[in-house]
Amino acid sequence: MTNRAQIFSAVCGPVGALLLFAGLFGAHFIPPTSPSTNMNDVVSLYREHTTGIRLCGISMLFLLTALMTQYTGLSDQLKRIQSPHASTWAAIQVTLGGMSLVPVYGSAIAWAVATYRLDRTPELTQTLNDVGWFCLVHPVAPALIQMIACGLAVLSDRSTNPMFPRWYGFFSVWIGVVLMAGLLVPFFKSGPWAWNGLLSFWLDASALGAWLNITSVFMIKIARRGTA
Repeated sequence: MTNRAQIFSAVCGPVGALLLFAGLFGAHFIPPTSPSTNMNDVVSLYREHTTGIRLCGISMLFLLTALMTQYTGLSDQLKRIQSPHASTWAAIQVTLGGMSLVPVYGSAIAWAVATYRLDRTPELTQTLNDVGWFCLVHPVAPALIQMIACGLAVLSDRSTNPMFPRWYGFFSVWIGVVLMAGLLVPFFKSGPWAWNGLLSFWLDASALGAWLNITSVFMIKIARRGTA
């Protein structure tokens, strides 16, 4: 991958995340709807903000494309680390990163379908709303292995001039652990582990956003100094 292509891939992640936030805000999903929201209120939300929710679904499709682009560029750099294990960790990182994005397509589709026929029963609209939030927040297990693989690839670099700082390797592993708060979403309809909670949504979103931006900075630096 050329330096220009690497810089492009590095920028894609943060731009995609910003696009998603704008889409969620336009859909009135910021703050997220509560799991305990009455089904009639859920239907009212979808009727009042139909266009915004549809645009949110479209923005999510671009987000997924942008994140996969960044993960691919990162993998290309990780596999150039001077270590016999780096190429394997790089492949695991991009593969599991891609797997972590697949369920999010379900969010975009569920929310779009919910706006498609607003004359259906409130129970169906509420179910689609639930599926959308579950797909966004809950399936985080692949991200744990992705972040561990990224961290181990960085920590395996024993050269005198490492491509990434060692603290970034530990940081990536820590981000993977933090993201696991989403696993507990099925057990809670309120509190910090609900899909709109402090841990499952706000902390995870902040942690992933920080990782995307920090990763982008390092990827651009590596691309500009021509070491990958």
